[in-house]
Amino acid sequence: MKVIIVAAMTADGFIGNSTNHRSTAWTNKEDRYLFTHLVKDANNMVMGLTTFMTIAQAAPGVFNKTMPGRRLLVYTHNPDKVSGYQNVEAVNEDPATLVKQLESEGVKTLAVCGGSQIYTAFMRTNLVNELYIDMQATLFGRGVPLFNEPLTNKITLHDSKPLGPNNILLHYTVN
Repeated sequence: MKVIIVAAMTADGFIGNSTNHRSTAWTNKEDRYLFTHLVKDANNMVMGLTTFMTIAQAAPGVFNKTMPGRRLLVYTHNPDKVSGYQNVEAVNEDPATLVKQLESEGVKTLAVCGGSQIYTAFMRTNLVNELYIDMQATLFGRGVPLFNEPLTNKITLHDSKPLGPNNILLHYTVN
């Protein structure tokens, strides 16, 4: 099974200026298109509860409207927090166990969509195959980093291409 990380990041390495800062508040339409395209291709996505709630509270039906039929897994120790949302599954097993379970169900690709703790947890498993980082021409100076602890993974730049007038897609493979 292929595991990909999808993230928008500022030029100084942050995915938000706080944990409840939606990326759609500071990214451009090209980033939203990229995110939708990658998640649509994967058809399965996972994110943390804070990321999910930040998006769901701002745009309550967005996951069902823009991504119908896609499987959305949300990491939480409190499944009641997501039980009121359609097509959302609460999970709390470690990433390696989750990936193994999804693989046994025939899942081919899983898109990891934030936040920092979830990105870090999946990178630590050594199961991530690719990173898609949309580098935005934005600076926060401080905020939430892409990863919240040191990692030793080796990555190789596979491709880079402009996505719009002020951002570039960095596509890495994990060695």
